[in-house]
Amino acid sequence: MAGCDGARAQGADDLFEVTVRMEMPGMGMQMPAMTQRSCVKKGASDGDAVPHQDNCTVTNAKRTGNKLTFTMVCTGRDAMTGNGEFTYAGEGYDGTIRFKGKMEGQDMQMTQSIAGRRVGSCTAR
Repeated sequence: MAGCDGARAQGADDLFEVTVRMEMPGMGMQMPAMTQRSCVKKGASDGDAVPHQDNCTVTNAKRTGNKLTFTMVCTGRDAMTGNGEFTYAGEGYDGTIRFKGKMEGQDMQMTQSIAGRRVGSCTAR
């Protein structure tokens, strides 16, 4: 997803505010929620709306009605695979991604709860 700054707050594309909450049940960790804004190009694929790091790839994105299911594969030092499901309603979506992998050599599970809301327009880079 391309980012948008305040100087590009108007345009033909959609500006989303996305809040991600991360929980690692086996490790007793719950991270504080993080909120960021991202610009999604009009007509982009459904997978482009999924927030992810540069080392992650969204695959198998399939939308049926208001539900999007997908797989996310992250490579690198702490490689992991996740399965996600988003439900769209109005100008937003809510969903979860459940990851499994290894972190520092230990088996790890992590759940991300994600809420995205369209908050305006922008120009995707």
